[in-house]
Amino acid sequence: MRIAYFDCFSGASGNMILGALVDAGLSLDALERELRRLPVSGWDVRAHPVFKRGLGALHLEVRVPGEDHDRHAHRQAASHSDPHANGHRHRSLADVLAIVREAGFPQPVENAASAIYHRLAEAEARVHRVALDEIAFHEVGQIDAIVDIAGAALGLYLMGIERAYCSALPCGRGWIDAQHGRMPSPAPATLELVRGAPIYDVDVEGELVTPTGAAILTTVASFEARPPMVIDSVGYGAGRSEFPFPNVLRVLVGATVVQNAASHAPRDGDVAVLETNIDDMNPQLYDLAIERLFAAGAIDVWTHPVQMKKGRPGTQLCVLAPPERADAVAAAVLAETTSIGVRRYLAARETLAREQHTVPTALGPVRVKVVDSPAGRRARPEYDDCAAIARTHGRPLADVMRRIESDVDAWLRGSAT
Repeated sequence: MRIAYFDCFSGASGNMILGALVDAGLSLDALERELRRLPVSGWDVRAHPVFKRGLGALHLEVRVPGEDHDRHAHRQAASHSDPHANGHRHRSLADVLAIVREAGFPQPVENAASAIYHRLAEAEARVHRVALDEIAFHEVGQIDAIVDIAGAALGLYLMGIERAYCSALPCGRGWIDAQHGRMPSPAPATLELVRGAPIYDVDVEGELVTPTGAAILTTVASFEARPPMVIDSVGYGAGRSEFPFPNVLRVLVGATVVQNAASHAPRDGDVAVLETNIDDMNPQLYDLAIERLFAAGAIDVWTHPVQMKKGRPGTQLCVLAPPERADAVAAAVLAETTSIGVRRYLAARETLAREQHTVPTALGPVRVKVVDSPAGRRARPEYDDCAAIARTHGRPLADVMRRIESDVDAWLRGSAT
């Protein structure tokens, strides 16, 4: 199982989560391309490397000129139910859910983003003692927060993360500046969101965990000790503030290590199976895509037609790969096709013993695969060699294959005596 572990030793915010995922290998181009499906405009994504107390990290920021950033350093603090404060647009839960729904994201992405906003609305309703449908989001309803939340859901989906885990969350103290005045740190909405999650105090004045960060992590992740895993990549997402320690969030991405006796770690012969459904790709692209999948380490590649949502015809691309090449093959699928996600799982494979020989025939030497099966030995000449002979002699391929197969059968009978 592919997993992510969020190590929040310095807190978490929406942009720190996105920065860490991109730093761990999520394609920023693919992420932004998908986010452009949101029916909101006027935003852009900027990412650049930074150093936080000597630790390299990626600072990713969703900028919306004029919406929030010019007034202060964009603190994603609590919203409240006054829809007219400061003259900025405030969205209800229904407004935000409609925006997410209209984007037409894959269902798991829409479900995750909607669940995050439901948690935010429930927390705000408790803080302000109002009904859920009376909440009007301030900062967390603005475009950058919508992009952050949808981006987190998309990022996990695009990276094939099946389950996420999170460390305990650190909390600062003192005061923070919110849209409607000074608030104690952690923000009241943040405390509501982390109910049931492990937290601990840090002797720092300021906000370590924002409502957006808390809503994302408490929705998509389990708060457990880091599970046994094989790490594929590590990413660091930088925050805006400066603390006496590196203000970054670290994410570990990899695969679980199965420890119970009922399951097994990859054995010799086991394969990773990777699948994706595609309904918007030029068929001319498949030839080169398949070539590059084999170059990435695929054992076998095939396609077959499927019917997708709304009755659209599509193609399922399936790949077999050695487990150690699964990441490279998945990356090739995402790079060479229009797919935005890949399913994969480990499959046990039983194979017959096989050998390869070069057999002399009346038309020239031919490579032959010999297989030992329960029904006895059988041999099959390699197609490429038969085709090369057919071209050289200008003969029909079917005739060439019949003659070569006859010679190979005679050779096999002779080798058995």
